Amino acid sequence: MNSIFGGVKVARIRTSGGLKKLIRGIIPDSDVYIVKPNWYSPLKGGYTDSKSLDLLLSALPGRKIVVEGFSIDRQDGSIVYNFAGAKVDWRWLLKNPTSNWLYDANLETMRFWDQWFRDNLGLTKVLEKHGAEYLSITEEVLAGRVEPIQDIKNRVESLYSPVQHPKLYGYMPSRLAELAGAPFISFGHVKGYGGDFPSLSLKNMFGLIPDPLRSWWHGPKDNQLSQSIVDTTKLYAAYFPLIGIVEAINSFTIPDPTGEVKTPWGNYRIGKGHGFVACGKSLLELDAIVSGLIKVDITKVGYLNLAEQIFHEYPRDMVNLASKYTTEWFNEA
Repeated sequence: MNSIFGGVKVARIRTSGGLKKLIRGIIPDSDVYIVKPNWYSPLKGGYTDSKSLDLLLSALPGRKIVVEGFSIDRQDGSIVYNFAGAKVDWRWLLKNPTSNWLYDANLETMRFWDQWFRDNLGLTKVLEKHGAEYLSITEEVLAGRVEPIQDIKNRVESLYSPVQHPKLYGYMPSRLAELAGAPFISFGHVKGYGGDFPSLSLKNMFGLIPDPLRSWWHGPKDNQLSQSIVDTTKLYAAYFPLIGIVEAINSFTIPDPTGEVKTPWGNYRIGKGHGFVACGKSLLELDAIVSGLIKVDITKVGYLNLAEQIFHEYPRDMVNLASKYTTEWFNEA
């Protein structure tokens, strides 16, 4: 089963061969591929799992580099940090997002849990199987292994409007910049079926901000979140051709107050994905089409509307068409 909505291809994938066929013509051949998974936290059903990553890395013929920023929620919920001699937890950090807490023992703790996440969920084995490099954006930035800020600023602003927060210009690792022009794949996971702020390929780019606690980038009542998502995308789009793949191969999430997974920002339940994969050369078009498939009103998704002003218009006729096929692709939601 497969469909094409404009420049977006959709299919049910069971094997790496099937995925390789789907991405043909979407992802160009290259000696190296950069892959950004969705690894915000280990919450059930809400991350790029080992099977999905294995399928993608198997389908890519060249060298693979998997990139991600640290996340304070990539742990089991037991972390306690120290700041100014006192023990603090994520609640304190959330109220003090600009505190300089990520150093020494706290940094080692963050490294431990980042490794724990990959080891505990079978992701390390997948990376080793494919000889893929794991590159932490946070580690590169903290170590100062980044491009000169003025060079980044000039490059981004030669193509797009200035970013909201200039310190974002300090966040392009030299290790990646030297690969400019290589395919950069935002490998999103379907989260937010039927909601008003889905996480797909564009939202996935937000994880490239190196701050483990990104509440500062959300702004008061999330009023800067859409701009932060789009600005991070502009940063990477200035260096790489961005390609989107959004999957619900095994699962996807559905906001639900009675859902089995409880989070500080609301509960959700888990739907079965049955091999769903969508891909496209435009992150915006891909997310608009998938939003149609998962019953999301795109006119209410702030970052999609903002991205349209920066990049290009998305095909509303294709989105409307996709919305008519929801039950074919997500029939258990």
